[in-house]
Amino acid sequence: MAGPEDSQHHALDAAAERRLVEAARRGDRHAYGELVEAHRERLFAAAFALVRNEEDARDLSQDAFVKAYNALDRFDTARPWYPWLYRILRNACLNHLKKHGPHRTTSLDRMADEDHMQFEAAADDPVERIQTEQMARHMRQAIGQLKPDFREIILMKHFQEMTYEEIATVLDIPIGTVMSRLFHARKNLAKLMEPYRVGS
Repeated sequence: MAGPEDSQHHALDAAAERRLVEAARRGDRHAYGELVEAHRERLFAAAFALVRNEEDARDLSQDAFVKAYNALDRFDTARPWYPWLYRILRNACLNHLKKHGPHRTTSLDRMADEDHMQFEAAADDPVERIQTEQMARHMRQAIGQLKPDFREIILMKHFQEMTYEEIATVLDIPIGTVMSRLFHARKNLAKLMEPYRVGS
């Protein structure tokens, strides 16, 4: 399963990101602005995946950037920055859901149309393109039906493109648990997709 096309979050290599984080810790707001721009859409997509509401996702992702900036002195620059930022966002989203409950006023299909969670159909054949887009729509719907733990780990691995180590750090669970949860999540997703398989 390919992750979404997202030119933003691939713009910085690890060394460049570390330099920007270190500059931001010294008070360079321009450097932090570059970090924000590099990860803005990726973090928004992550927030939306958790709260399922566009306006709330925008607010929560922006708040996460502010909280991260204020906590930069506690960040270990030897580690990747995005998983740490994601964890700040995740905690904010979970607190938001506990307080306000889930909202579903924005659909996953609309998000795909706005290029935040894309399934690109690369086929030149119009029929194949339509079939690919239909399968993508079914996939989004199936992911939405997964239980929260499974949906989140699918999105973290395949859409946020996190490593097993990064997911383990964010969720504060062993890597073995990450692998087991992802295995069961994929198995559940495959079962939900069975009615849409060719020849079914």
